Amino acid sequence: MSSPPTTAPASAKNGPSPIENFQEYLPHLTQALDNLTNHAANLPSKSDLSFHRTLDKKFATDLDSASERILKLTERLLDLVDKSQQAQKNPSNQLPKIDQVKVAKIKGKGKGTINRRKLGDEDDVVDGFKQSVMGVVDGLLEDADSCLDEVSGQKKKAAIAVKPHLAAQAGQKLPGPFSKQAARLPQNILHASDIPKPQLLFHEPIDNTPTTSPWRPKLSSKPHSMVPLDFVPALDYSLSMEEELDPSKEYWRREREIRLRQHPYYYETKHLPYPTSLFINSPPVKPKSFQDTPFQFVDTPEQLVELTEILRRSKEIAVDLEHHNMRSYSGFTCLIQISTREGDWVIDALKLRKELKEDKLGDVFTNPGIIKVFHGSDSDIVWLQHDFEIFVVNLFDTYHATVVLQYTQRSLASLLKTYCNFGADKRYQMADWRIRPLPEGMLHYARSDTHFLLYIYDNLRNSLLEQSSRPPSPDPNGNPVIEVTRRNPQQAMREVLGRSEDTALKMYEIDEYNEETGKGTGGWMGAAKKWLNKTVVDAEPGWVWRKLHAWRDRLGRELDESPIYIMPQDILKNLALLRGTAPILIKQAINPDRAPIAAARLEEIGQIIKQAKAEWQANQLEESQKAAGLEEAARIKKQGIIQKQQQKMLESQPKPIPDVWDAITVPGPSATTSSSTKSSKNSGLFGSTIKSSSSSSTSTPSSSKVVNSSKLTSSLFGSTIVQQGKGRKPRNTNRKNKELSPGFENVQNSIHGELQSTKQAVELLVPEQVPYVPPTERGANMNEKVNGNSSTTTISKTENKEDIATGAQPVPIPVHSKKEEGGIVQVKKSRKPKRERGASSSLPSTSGVGSTNGTENVIGGKKVKLDTTTDTSTPNGNGEQVIKSKKEKKTKKVIKPDEIPDFDYSSMPNILDQPDSAMGKEGKEKKKKRKDKKGGNGGIGAIEAPTFGARAARDMSQPKGGNKSGTFT
Repeated sequence: MSSPPTTAPASAKNGPSPIENFQEYLPHLTQALDNLTNHAANLPSKSDLSFHRTLDKKFATDLDSASERILKLTERLLDLVDKSQQAQKNPSNQLPKIDQVKVAKIKGKGKGTINRRKLGDEDDVVDGFKQSVMGVVDGLLEDADSCLDEVSGQKKKAAIAVKPHLAAQAGQKLPGPFSKQAARLPQNILHASDIPKPQLLFHEPIDNTPTTSPWRPKLSSKPHSMVPLDFVPALDYSLSMEEELDPSKEYWRREREIRLRQHPYYYETKHLPYPTSLFINSPPVKPKSFQDTPFQFVDTPEQLVELTEILRRSKEIAVDLEHHNMRSYSGFTCLIQISTREGDWVIDALKLRKELKEDKLGDVFTNPGIIKVFHGSDSDIVWLQHDFEIFVVNLFDTYHATVVLQYTQRSLASLLKTYCNFGADKRYQMADWRIRPLPEGMLHYARSDTHFLLYIYDNLRNSLLEQSSRPPSPDPNGNPVIEVTRRNPQQAMREVLGRSEDTALKMYEIDEYNEETGKGTGGWMGAAKKWLNKTVVDAEPGWVWRKLHAWRDRLGRELDESPIYIMPQDILKNLALLRGTAPILIKQAINPDRAPIAAARLEEIGQIIKQAKAEWQANQLEESQKAAGLEEAARIKKQGIIQKQQQKMLESQPKPIPDVWDAITVPGPSATTSSSTKSSKNSGLFGSTIKSSSSSSTSTPSSSKVVNSSKLTSSLFGSTIVQQGKGRKPRNTNRKNKELSPGFENVQNSIHGELQSTKQAVELLVPEQVPYVPPTERGANMNEKVNGNSSTTTISKTENKEDIATGAQPVPIPVHSKKEEGGIVQVKKSRKPKRERGASSSLPSTSGVGSTNGTENVIGGKKVKLDTTTDTSTPNGNGEQVIKSKKEKKTKKVIKPDEIPDFDYSSMPNILDQPDSAMGKEGKEKKKKRKDKKGGNGGIGAIEAPTFGARAARDMSQPKGGNKSGTFT
């Protein structure tokens, strides 16, 4: 089988070289891609290719060879991309060898490491095309976008100018024990358990007594001071916008300012004249190598004095501390590393603790003329204060510089890689720094923290000054930004120095442990929320956690051990979640290798757990009882509130008028009657009678019956009547009878008069003797005779007010009419004619028959007013009385109060309770007739005849309604 002719490579050789002249090669490449695209578009589909392969064997062979050649070209291109990216990562000529397996690693922009499958056959293309080809192309396009952004100015420059070779070699490490990342440090380096406690040899014993008072330094002098030691700075500061709007933030800001002013060097720090070298852009001073730099481990007082003299002559010093808190409750400083431009020193702070506290390194740290360079000095500042009472003035913290410069990585290790191409072995960061003598690896690590720090300080200082002096970057559209205000070249540096001042003014604070609230840095609340489920923090496991945590803190203070060393947090969690208190369960939960102190106190821990569970049950019972009591109190309070509201509603409502009729009592049959006079006559309704100056000699029949009581008053105008009848008992009020006003007397007299006339208006019916006439003899004449006789029988009333006053017996003579119907004689009372309001006539009727009724007589169908004061009737020849009417003007007689006699109202029936008693028989008959007239002939089958006139006829088909007015119909 012969291979197809390779015309493409021959033409490619004749073309321009892409390495020598890419601009001429680009059109040639574009033309080749166009031809290739056109040919690829003309290829048949996959099914057609398979069909043609079966028809032509040579076509099938050429197709396979072309496919293999395309795969090799594609793999070659991808391999070139791999090598170019590896070259960017490793600029040296030692490129990594390509693995023989079908997997390679490609690193694209922002996508980390991508696994790429090599293209060897058709299956590789089908299965790994996305990762093998598309991933590489995406990375290339992203790199092209980044380059275009950088060319157009849209991509900002780095805050600091780092040389490319330094940035490329940042991952490489110097040869030596530090550059090789070995396995985990041995246990004797991490925790040397066989070392005796160095704090037992301190000149001052450790005091871990819990206290709420803040820590105060015991300074007797103040070197390099601007104000005396007892000077108290003024509390003047300005609030931010957020602090002005939030009272809590304003409160904490005030507390913070007060705490800052307790610093002995507050005034000196705030009014510090910084050296001029801080604001001058000078070339960084490269440090010497470890081998060429002098080094000394200071562990004697003489060496410490020599170091102090060297430090006093320096302008900048780099400082770092190594602290230990695993076998101590509060912790202590083990090493102090100091570096200058000339050498490195490591001070044994355990052995020279007394000399450091007394001499304080010759007050070098408070000298404002020496710049003290730290990295992340928040903990170092408070450790120096607590252990040696050393305060720092003129601090430059490189961590704050990375914040202002907006570095993404701000650790000391990243700065060492960036500026010094040095990789520190951070395994020794958690080592036990009490070990003496220090191993070589630990000593080199401690020395490296300060050896390169001054060089890093120089680079950061220059970057800060350049940042303030550099013009602002153009906007996204490439337009330059116009500056409104003048740039301050010291702005970034001043910001870093301000942050460093706040760090230097921090004061050591004693960790307060509150067992009730659990708050604080070492409190049980924060640890419980971190290690326990939030559902059990407030349950029994949370209570057990609280008690064990408090016991661990007390034991740590007593033994001067770290609470974590006594019982780690995971073991504390396992003990809190135990369901039982068996010793075997507690022993299984505690690992003696990690918690030897707790493993030696299993019985004590078991008692604490039992007591905690019992307390939890008691607390739950007490809380349930308290909750029930509170609920009952709330219910009672709510009920009381409701009752008060109801009482207020009742009080706000209008008071009802008392029922005066309940106190009125009708005398019973047992009441005694006597005609003897009484001192006062009272009524249950109207009270006592009016006192009269003149006493009448006679009494009316109605006043003959008197109730025998001592003093009777009214419930409306006084007390109720006291008697044995029905009704409520009256109040025993001794109210004197007072003289009434004339106006009220007139009203009372009129009421009394009407009641008395009504009582005496009861008519007595006298039967009339009518002769019996047989039915055969009865006729019209007889009827007329009977009627004439009855009509001529007239009886006039002779009552008047004078007779009532004198007590004369009236003679009520009723007028009756006789009517004969069917042989039956009926006697009826004559109806009173309606009174005419017009002028009356005195002429008699033609029949000469008139009916009299009181003082009115009907003559000839007209009413005639008669004078009843004088007898004007004269008999005629037939023996009949002829009534003469005399029209006279009637004058009303004035009645004086003294003329009204005493009246016994108790003998009268109550007209309000018994309205029919005052109506009389005649009134009852009228009421009955009106009722009958109103009812009509109603009932089933009755036909209602329509009425004509003012009221329209009723429509019986409509539903019945209520009372309707006929005014507008």
